[in-house]
Amino acid sequence: MLTMSKISAWFTRRRVITLAVIALLLVSLRVYLSRPVELPLVEPASREVIEVVVASGRLRAVRESSLGAEAAGIVDELRAREGDRVTRGQLLGAVRSGEVPARFAQARAGEDAARKTLEGEEAALRLAQQEAARAEELAKRQLISLTDAEKKAAELQVQRARTEAARARLAESVAEIERVRPEFARREVRAPFDGVILRRLVEPGTAVVGNTAWFSIAEMGDIELYVETDENNVGKLQISQPAIAVAPAYPDQPFAATLEQIGPNVDTERGVIGLRLAADKVPPFILPNMTVDVSIEVRRTPSQYALPASAVSTAEGAPFVLRVEDGRLVRTPVAILGRNPEWVAVTGIEPGTKVLRNIRQGKAEQKVRS
Repeated sequence: MLTMSKISAWFTRRRVITLAVIALLLVSLRVYLSRPVELPLVEPASREVIEVVVASGRLRAVRESSLGAEAAGIVDELRAREGDRVTRGQLLGAVRSGEVPARFAQARAGEDAARKTLEGEEAALRLAQQEAARAEELAKRQLISLTDAEKKAAELQVQRARTEAARARLAESVAEIERVRPEFARREVRAPFDGVILRRLVEPGTAVVGNTAWFSIAEMGDIELYVETDENNVGKLQISQPAIAVAPAYPDQPFAATLEQIGPNVDTERGVIGLRLAADKVPPFILPNMTVDVSIEVRRTPSQYALPASAVSTAEGAPFVLRVEDGRLVRTPVAILGRNPEWVAVTGIEPGTKVLRNIRQGKAEQKVRS
C-alpha cells in the first residue's frame, strides 16, 4: 500500500529527472547555437566602379504639330492612320472642293501640251537655221540662186516667230498653274516633316472649316528623354554626363544619351526633380511617350578594391563590413569611394581579407567556418 511519503518521493524523483533533461537540452542547444556556421564569404576584388543615378520617365518629341487643310469642305480622302510614320511633303489627306481639281488638272494638261509643242518648234527652228546657213553659203558660191537663199532666210524668220509663240503659250500655261496651285494646295494636307501620326481627328466625309485640325504629328528625328529622380541626387549630376537608356519594351536594345538639363524646379510634394536628356542616335523603334529607364554615369572610380554592395552596411550612418578574424565576424569600418547598385569601392580593408558576402546573414562575434 502506497503511503504519502512514497508518493512524495516518487514526485521528487520525477521532478529531478525532468529538470536534468531540461538542463541537458539547454546545454545541447547552447552548444548547437555556438558552433561555427558556414556562411558565404568574399574577398575584395580590384575593379572599376561606375556610380550611376537611375531615373525613369518617358520619351517625348521635341516638336509636335496639328495639321489641317486651309480650305473648307468635305474630307475626301485620308492616307494616314495613327501610328503611321510619314515623310516630309507626303500627302495625308484632301478636301473635296468642287471644280478646283479639274481646273488644276486642265492647267497641268495644258502645260504638258504647250511644252511638247515648244519642243517640236525648237527642233524645227534648229533645222531651219541649218538650212538657211547652208543656202547662204551655196549662194555665195553661186551654186544656187539668190532667190532660193532668200526663201530659206524667210522660212527661218517664220519658224522663229512660231517658236516664240510656242514659248509664250507655255509661259501662259505655267502662269495658269501658278494661279490655280495655291487654291489647289489649300485643299491638301501634307506632312511638314518626317514624323509619326499621333492622332487622326477626322474621317472621310467629315465637313470641316478652314484650318480645322485633321492630324497631330510628332517629329521623331529629334526627341528628348524626360525622367525624374530623387532631389538628393542633384549634387551628383552635371550637364553633359553620359547615360545609357533602355526602353522596357526593347530591353536588349539600349542606346546612349547625354544629360542636357537639370530641373530647374523641384516637385516639393514628391521630392523629385526633372531631367532632360538627348539621345545620341534615335533608335528606329522609338515611339512618342514610350517609357524609358536611364542610368546616368556620375562618377567613375578606377581600379579600386571593391566588394559586393550586399557586403557593406550603411544603415547606421558609418559604413562597415563584417570581416572574419580567428573564426569570428568582426565589425570593421570602411570608407566608400564610389558605389553602384552592384559594387562598392572601399578603403579600410586589406586585400585577401574574407568578408561576409551578405551582411544581413550574420552579426558581430558570430563564429563562422570559411
